Amino acid sequence: MNLALCRLALWWTAATLPCSALAADSLVAELEQRLASAGVESVNDHLSTHPDAAMVRFNRKTASCELQAVSLAIRLARGGNVRAVQAHEQSLRAATGRCARFVLALVSAAEVPRFCASQASWNAAQTARELRRRIADIDADKLLRDTEQGRACRAAYLYELKNTRVTLRVTTPPPAPQER
Repeated sequence: MNLALCRLALWWTAATLPCSALAADSLVAELEQRLASAGVESVNDHLSTHPDAAMVRFNRKTASCELQAVSLAIRLARGGNVRAVQAHEQSLRAATGRCARFVLALVSAAEVPRFCASQASWNAAQTARELRRRIADIDADKLLRDTEQGRACRAAYLYELKNTRVTLRVTTPPPAPQER
């Protein structure tokens, strides 16, 4: 009985997985086609008018480092639609924490500070912890350490860590007054 259920589950998974994978990939493919035919602003306008459906799904793909989505998001982040650009930047900031090599390979050194920054949803403690983790990841990766983009990303993280809301300074308390 259990073997039959396992086989049925495997068959069901095998039968439905290709359909869901095709549906998932169709969004990025559709956006790529729209980009080729109508340009960056058309794609960003389309995503902005469908924020709950298309924009959320696309940004989720970008943040999870689906390479085609990351590549497209970088091109779309260079557009003029402020709302869409901010959404792309947030998802690319998340992606930079997971696939920094790929993201940094696709951007110029001047663009690095836009993507090597904290996410708006992080609190101060999360930001400090995540920035330190990302700096350590860059330090541990010889390729990132040795590239201009990697060094610029590390510098952007370090600057934010030392000069923004995550600056936590430990001070020693003043000495207690001595009793006579």
